[in-house]
Amino acid sequence: MKEWDAAPAALSDAESAAVLERFILPAGIGHAVRQERPVVVFVAGQAGSGKTLVVDLVHAALAARGGAVRVDRDAYKAVHPHYPRFLAEDVRTAGVRVRTDTYGWQARLEALLRIYRFDAVVEAALGRPEEFLAEIATYRQAGYRVEIVALAVPEALSQLGVLDRYLHLAAQGRARYVAWDNHDACAAALPDALGAVEAGHLADKVFVVRRGAAAVLESVYVNELGSNGRWVRPARAAQAVVAERKRPWDAATTGRFRRQLTACERRVHDPRIPEDWALAVSRDAERAAALAEPVRRTAQPLQRAPGVDYHRLSSDEHDFVFDAMVVPTMLEPITSQEKPLVVYIAGQPGAGKTRAAQLVHRSLHSPIHLAGDDFKALHPDYLQLLHTDPRRASEKIRTDYRAWQAKAEAYVRERHGNLVIETTPAGPTQFAAAAQTYRRAGYRVELLVLAVRAADSRQGTAHRYARVSGRGLPARFTTAAGHDTHYQVLPDVVAAAEELAIVDQITVMRRDGTALYRSQPTRHRPRHPGAVLALLAEQARPYTDEEAHRFWAVQRGLHVAMPQYRDDLTAIAALAVPLMPAALQPRRLEPPTGASGALPACSTPADGLSASCV
Repeated sequence: MKEWDAAPAALSDAESAAVLERFILPAGIGHAVRQERPVVVFVAGQAGSGKTLVVDLVHAALAARGGAVRVDRDAYKAVHPHYPRFLAEDVRTAGVRVRTDTYGWQARLEALLRIYRFDAVVEAALGRPEEFLAEIATYRQAGYRVEIVALAVPEALSQLGVLDRYLHLAAQGRARYVAWDNHDACAAALPDALGAVEAGHLADKVFVVRRGAAAVLESVYVNELGSNGRWVRPARAAQAVVAERKRPWDAATTGRFRRQLTACERRVHDPRIPEDWALAVSRDAERAAALAEPVRRTAQPLQRAPGVDYHRLSSDEHDFVFDAMVVPTMLEPITSQEKPLVVYIAGQPGAGKTRAAQLVHRSLHSPIHLAGDDFKALHPDYLQLLHTDPRRASEKIRTDYRAWQAKAEAYVRERHGNLVIETTPAGPTQFAAAAQTYRRAGYRVELLVLAVRAADSRQGTAHRYARVSGRGLPARFTTAAGHDTHYQVLPDVVAAAEELAIVDQITVMRRDGTALYRSQPTRHRPRHPGAVLALLAEQARPYTDEEAHRFWAVQRGLHVAMPQYRDDLTAIAALAVPLMPAALQPRRLEPPTGASGALPACSTPADGLSASCV
């Protein structure tokens, strides 16, 4: 049975008047003050949206004018003499069975406060939007300044709010049940009601707010009637509510929702809650989860605590970033080529891929340059993650930024544009599959490999972090594990490229641009592992005196700039030491040459005041 289908059971006139005079009027108007220009503030939103919090804030603010009347029909249920019995009989219909009386009490209270010109704050759930609009008009006719605060809250959050409140009250032996149809009808009515208010100039000021973290209210929209009777800004309150409800959640909101949902699912089984009361809301948590699907982030499993995060974008937000940001800013214009070319710039993090890519870019005709760092910057969480977790910021958004790069490559490939792609290969299989995709599309594929010592590239990641963070900007600092994963597979990737002939040309180059090796494997010429040998030889090449001095100079600067990463800098130095010239190797402690005698044994006398050694 739907909540609204229950039959109201009204009190007699005498009983109703007694409750009004004994409980409602003293609590409502006891501290109010007559005003020359009274104000009424309507707080509107569906059940569970947080109206009570806003009413508390507005009521406290109106206290500066001497006091105000608080109008909250739900609060009147608690003083209804039959409400406890109705709850015991059927928690789902108890509220509707006292509806006639609570509506009547509210109407009589509001009539009195208008007569005495008291300020008022009214909680409006919009179950009957036509009555809400008529109520506003009545206040305006009585000479009130009318303001509306509308809560733009996604239905998933308000449905969870309904459940949370229900469980909290039910554990105390009382409950406020809100049926799904009631919740949804009120949510649907809010935009239409705001549209009617602005179209009919029924309010003097309209606010649209949202709930932030820690119960903080954030303004979304404000509009006010000017002295000429027109809105100061275009009337868009309804659109503001709809847009805010559809706004994709961030990781913090998703995580908070998921934790609260789990807590509610656990509290449904609280032994203090009667079984039939628990059954009434047994599916509300699932419904809240379903309502969150279009806007929530996707959970990603982690190997370390807390085991999950929510930095994966929803599908709509992911697609929006690609269509509105990637395509117009990174992929256009594309110059179609009769014989298109793709050049992969491969190397571990910190090897200097960006500089090499810029050199290649200048040598090609209108290429599109794609780099993972550019896609990372488009993720809405990336800058915040760089502040809070610069070592793993990239890891937490990897799924989204790699998917954008894959779509970007396909976009350019379909249009036969030249491409320069910076890559930190994950392995030979993945690289071979990507190269073959381009070959099947008619591309010439070239691979430029940066041969850089592990110490130099690790230092490169640290130097980049110090340089960027030194300017007050958020910066990333690749972990040793993240660096080593790509460093170790790079020779395997080059070997596969040579052995399988999946690229048309391989070039091995130092970070300074010096070419060490260039090959053009074909099916008609024997292939030799020259590129792999050149790569490995350069990675193990001893430092020249000039390179060594430059390396240690950078190290000294990094110790000053980022002392919090001293252990990382020490590990980087340890990688470089075996390749340093003998004169720059750290001195080794020589073993003792002569026999060492035993240390003297000491004895302490009983008085503990002196000791003798023999």
